[in-house]
Amino acid sequence: LDFYNTCKDDLDIVFISSDRDEKSFSDYYQKLMPFLATMPAFNSEEARQQHIKMADTFQIKGIPTVIVLDGKTGNFITDNARTEIMKVTDEESKKALVKSWLEKEAVPIDQAEFNTGMSRGPLMKALMFFVNRPVYIFGLYYLIKQGLKYLDELGQDEIEGGEL
Repeated sequence: LDFYNTCKDDLDIVFISSDRDEKSFSDYYQKLMPFLATMPAFNSEEARQQHIKMADTFQIKGIPTVIVLDGKTGNFITDNARTEIMKVTDEESKKALVKSWLEKEAVPIDQAEFNTGMSRGPLMKALMFFVNRPVYIFGLYYLIKQGLKYLDELGQDEIEGGEL
């Protein structure tokens, strides 16, 4: 809210709720009064489908997520805004951050690279690979189970052969 109050002349925020009922939405939204909001997903099947489409389009993995779009074109600027906002502390750096977004080249959403702000070490890449493809978890489980079965049989052969 502090960031918004400092920079509200240069940006608009649209709140997209993940609340599952009217009371939760109302309780939370009351704290965010100056923001615009979309129709909550629990309101209708159409609103729910729009939320699902937005989450898929922007590859939203958790909440809160802050994505910056060009207000004139709808083009993508960054999905790392939450992290960037958390790092700025004074009024000058907040305004400089908004200015940096305005100076970035916005790209059409279908050409955007999402989740660039996340740590992408090898372990995180592997984890995200399986999170984005849950059916592969079963394949990984099968391979691990077969590998353990093989090692167990190998160990039994050594015990029976008197090698241990």
